[in-house]
Amino acid sequence: MFIFRLAAHSMFLMLFLLLVFQQSALADCRLVINKGTNQLAFYENGYLVDVFPVATGRLPQYTPEGDWQVVVKLVYPSWRHPDGGPTIPGGIPENPLGPRWLGLNALGTGGSSYGVHGTNNPYSIGTHASSGCIRMYNEDILWLYDRVPVGSGVNVINSSEDLNSWKVFSTVQVNGSQPDFAPHLGPIRDGSKTWLPVRPTAEALGYRLFWDESSNTLRLANIAREVSLAFGSQQISVNNSVYSAEDAPLMLEDTTYLPDYFFERFLGAQLSQDAGNGVLSLQSPADPWGGRLSRYQMTINVDGKAVNLPESQPILSDGENLLVPIRPVCTATGGIVSWNGPAHTVDVMLREKRVQIPETGSPALVNGAIVREPTGIQIVNGTSYVSLRFLADIFGFITEVNDRSRVLNISTITAPTSLSGPTVLRVSPVAA
Repeated sequence: MFIFRLAAHSMFLMLFLLLVFQQSALADCRLVINKGTNQLAFYENGYLVDVFPVATGRLPQYTPEGDWQVVVKLVYPSWRHPDGGPTIPGGIPENPLGPRWLGLNALGTGGSSYGVHGTNNPYSIGTHASSGCIRMYNEDILWLYDRVPVGSGVNVINSSEDLNSWKVFSTVQVNGSQPDFAPHLGPIRDGSKTWLPVRPTAEALGYRLFWDESSNTLRLANIAREVSLAFGSQQISVNNSVYSAEDAPLMLEDTTYLPDYFFERFLGAQLSQDAGNGVLSLQSPADPWGGRLSRYQMTINVDGKAVNLPESQPILSDGENLLVPIRPVCTATGGIVSWNGPAHTVDVMLREKRVQIPETGSPALVNGAIVREPTGIQIVNGTSYVSLRFLADIFGFITEVNDRSRVLNISTITAPTSLSGPTVLRVSPVAA
């Protein structure tokens, strides 16, 4: 009755594999196949992950409607024409089943008659072309096969409804461009909300991402905000202020997802939704530093006493080094800080040293002599920042950065230069 039947001698192999694969689904996966539009929707743990084009039966009755299950999985299945002829082994161009087979128990069959599989006729995808099976592009069935365990439900329907409309937003734009999502791992839908992959979306908004394995915490930072969130927790920290969200971060397919409102409420992006055209847009404020600098919330202690930095003058990071606001930090260490208008330098008087730091980034002068240590100077919203390493080397401070407790300890006790050493921000990039 249908063209794509497996070779009879393969039945023994299938029965064996059926016994092997009779186990609980590794994930709660479900397929919805719409014969009317030739589409397949893939759900994982209740989230609509993606919609694929397929080919279904040439006539409506060829692909049976109803609720079925995946009962067989095969790699490079062999095939034999139902009218007879030689068996065509899997993995060759002449085999019409492609590289993978997900066999269904439709109409009481054992998984050898009806299935979701690849094809050697990609031009048929999107049409009514088969004698009962569901064809997919080979690259799509390879992706799907690895994620659909035996026991997964399959609902075959016949409707004129475009399954892409179930996603509501099939296109995401960030600052006018589409983020570089991994294949089939763009926006997902839980029925009421759209969730976005954190890494490509946040990076497109100008954030840097860091992962703290010890605390299971993800940190996102740009020049204006530092946002921390933990898996399984609805508590979100923004610049050390804690908020409560309706949802916790989601891990799906080894990818971290956040609902779209997170990016507006906590990351400061402007969110607009055009459901009619299926477009979700995010727009972030312009960053004059192009993502080179990011906020790094820390407590500063100088000789055991806390230094209260203004909210507008936080510690910054350039990815490797900490940058501290010159005036409050040097004042706390006993220095005198002033602006030298004619020379365009920030001058610091401390420990019989007069340090002149040009705003242009040129080498600094210590008592009139040029020093090699880069200052790392940046002028951010009228505040002058320099590298913590520079201050430690010039003035002999002992600096200790505790990334876990977020404390920077500065001791002004004079130490040998070799003890001050470079101060490097130690954080790990996120793998999300």
